[in-house]
Amino acid sequence: MAAPAVAADLTAPAPYVVPAAPVILPANYNAVSTVNAKFDIAGGYEWGDKFSNHALGKISGAIAFPIGPEFGVQIDASAAATRGDWVGALGGHAFWRNPSIGLLGIYADGFTTQVPRGSLNVARLGVEGEYYFDRFRLSGIAGVESGDRTKSRAFVDALASWYVQDDLRLYAGYSNTFAGSQGRAGLEYQLPPSSGWGNFALFGEGRIGEHGYASVLGGVRVYFGESKSLWRRHREDDPEIWSNENYAAASQAVSGGTFDKKKKNNKPTCTKADRPCKPE
Repeated sequence: MAAPAVAADLTAPAPYVVPAAPVILPANYNAVSTVNAKFDIAGGYEWGDKFSNHALGKISGAIAFPIGPEFGVQIDASAAATRGDWVGALGGHAFWRNPSIGLLGIYADGFTTQVPRGSLNVARLGVEGEYYFDRFRLSGIAGVESGDRTKSRAFVDALASWYVQDDLRLYAGYSNTFAGSQGRAGLEYQLPPSSGWGNFALFGEGRIGEHGYASVLGGVRVYFGESKSLWRRHREDDPEIWSNENYAAASQAVSGGTFDKKKKNNKPTCTKADRPCKPE
């Protein structure tokens, strides 16, 4: 009597179990997907009120590292030949990022160059942020800047990017520094992988600012790391090279005559007692 009952139990279908939702591992949200780098070289032209219109050249590069799944660092550097002088800059980023949401971190950089009547050295420290929404990305830095020939003051640099296609970005930005306000707009296009040049991108931009400053620039950028779309690179790999902006700020300040005046000398230069002695 028991045998048929046992056989029936063995052949009965197992109860249906709802499958668990797929688990998204933290590795899928790495702040930096893997060690990666980029390098660009560009040339163009620059206009200003207080200097002769001239050609300019620029190079820059960056390398980014993951620090665990949620944090990353980047070191970048840039150099520009402008106004007959060199501008050299070095920057550093330390940040948290989730590629589906945004980035938040600390940023610092410094640059040096020659300007009328001496040299100019400026350092900046602030916060860096990015916000991702579909094919849009908002990014920027804000903080305090100080230099040997400039007063300590707040600064801001912001950029809005729209990825028209996965490998085509249009962008526009605004900055306010010791040199004044400046706007810029440009595009970046990464070549298709089928061309055999999938890690290369072409870019161009124009700038216009206070004190009659303007420039145009175009060049090529090389990405080192995993092959992926431009849209993914800018969320998973390297943040902006903000130290790139320093050459334009220095040139705009020179265009405005910021460093033309001599420092006042309050020490008397006359010694005769029979006439008033006035400082220079």
